[in-house]
Amino acid sequence: MSLDMMTRAETEKLPVFEEHAEHRMGSLYLWAGFTDLEYVFFVRPVAENELGCLADVFAIHDGIVRFLAREMFIREGGRLRLLEEA
Repeated sequence: MSLDMMTRAETEKLPVFEEHAEHRMGSLYLWAGFTDLEYVFFVRPVAENELGCLADVFAIHDGIVRFLAREMFIREGGRLRLLEEA
């Protein structure tokens, strides 16, 4: 599955990032916490340890996939949170 060709429908079928304790590096996950009617966000984990997960963040808007940033998500109470939110 090519990132450039991802559709909203395909992305919404991905496993939900926040619901998994461990992630496969390089796999794609829906970032449900930020997805809304206009944008669909998904992530690709690149590194993970006991403190959290570093992931590339992408968004689909108007059928166009864009890389947004590499973000750190920290483990907090059994779930992952964006470091900036913690």
